[in-house]
Amino acid sequence: MTDSQQIEQRIKRIIADKTKLDEADLHAGLNLEESGLDSFARIELILVIEEEFDIELSDSESANVATIADIVTLIAAKVGT
Repeated sequence: MTDSQQIEQRIKRIIADKTKLDEADLHAGLNLEESGLDSFARIELILVIEEEFDIELSDSESANVATIADIVTLIAAKVGT
């Protein structure tokens, strides 16, 4: 499993924990807004991600993520994978 795949799995687990979505139904192209995450839930998700990966995301970085794939790409760049 590549680093990006591991990041994606961790993100899916976090999203499943924060929503009523089943982890098996989550995929890289899933739009976070369409999945039912409102703005408060997105902020909470970003905070959990920052803690999980020990990174800091700027407001503009956080605002530019629409899909799970976007989050994975951003985290991979931040952690240097």
